[in-house]
Amino acid sequence: MGSLDAYPKPYSRVIEVESDMHFLDPTNDYAFRRVFSDEKKKEILISFLNSILGCAGDELIIDVKLLDPRRTPRILGAKETILDVRCHDQRGHEYIVEMQVLKQEYFDKRVLYYASQAYTGQLSEGASYGTLKPVIFLGILSFPYRANAHWLSTHQIVEVETKEHKLKDFSFTFIELPKFSKTEQQLTSVADKWVYFLKHARDLEAIPEIIYEEAIKEAFQIVNESGWSKEELRLYERRKMDLMDQAAIAEAGLREAIEKTRTEMAINLLLEGYDLDLVHRVIKISLSDLHKLRSEIVNKNY
Repeated sequence: MGSLDAYPKPYSRVIEVESDMHFLDPTNDYAFRRVFSDEKKKEILISFLNSILGCAGDELIIDVKLLDPRRTPRILGAKETILDVRCHDQRGHEYIVEMQVLKQEYFDKRVLYYASQAYTGQLSEGASYGTLKPVIFLGILSFPYRANAHWLSTHQIVEVETKEHKLKDFSFTFIELPKFSKTEQQLTSVADKWVYFLKHARDLEAIPEIIYEEAIKEAFQIVNESGWSKEELRLYERRKMDLMDQAAIAEAGLREAIEKTRTEMAINLLLEGYDLDLVHRVIKISLSDLHKLRSEIVNKNY
C-alpha cells in the first residue's frame, strides 16, 4: 500500500457539467450500487479503490471484474450474504465494498464473516491452499466506529510485539463519514474528494470546481436526479424509506433500553434507602413513578 494519491490515469471520456443540479444521496444502497457496480463504468470503482486503499506500484489496480453480490454458503442452513459490491482485480484479489448506513449489532463479526466467506469460497474441492487470494474489505460507515478522530483506518493481522505482517490475506479498511470534516477548499487527495462526494453530494447543486478527476465527475453525473427514470427514483425512495423505518425501530429499541436501565438504577438506589427526591434529581424519573416503584418494591419484598 502506498500514497493515497496513487490511482490510474483518468480515463479519457469528457464529462459535460451542468449547472443547478440536484444530486441524490450516494450512500443510499440503491444509488451506491449504481455508482460503483456498473461494468461499463468500472473506472469509477478502480479510482475509488486505488485512492482509498492507497494502492501504488505493483499493488495498483488496473482492472476489475465485477462479481455477483450474492454469496451462497456451502454449509447447509448458513446465511446467504448479499453485498453491495464485489470484484476481483487483475491478480485475482477480491474486494468487498459495503455501504453501512445504520450501526448494527455484531457489526465486527458480520465483517469477519463476509471476508472469511469470500476467502473459503475460493477453494474448490481438491484445490491447493496456494490458490487462495487476498480478500480486502472496505466499509463506508455513516456512524463512528472507533473512539478517535481519524476518518480512515486499515486493520490487518500483525504479530503483537514486532508488528510483523506475516498473515497477509486479510485486510479491513473503514471510512467513517461522520469524522470527515474537510471543506471543499481543504480537499487535497483523490481519497479526500471521493469521501467528500459520498458525504456531501446530496447537499450540492454543482460539481465542485476542485474536482477535476473524470471518475469522480462521472460519479456525480450518475447520481444527478435528472438522469433517473421514475421507476429508478421510486426504488431509490423505497430504499430510503426502508432505512428510515429501520432507524426508527433501532431508536425505539434504544429508548426502551435506556428506560429499562434508568428504572433498574432507581430500584437499586431505593433499595439502598436513598430519598425519593434525590433519586428523582439523579435519575430524572418522575416522583409519581418513583412512588409506584417503591410500592412495587415493598409488595415484592425485594
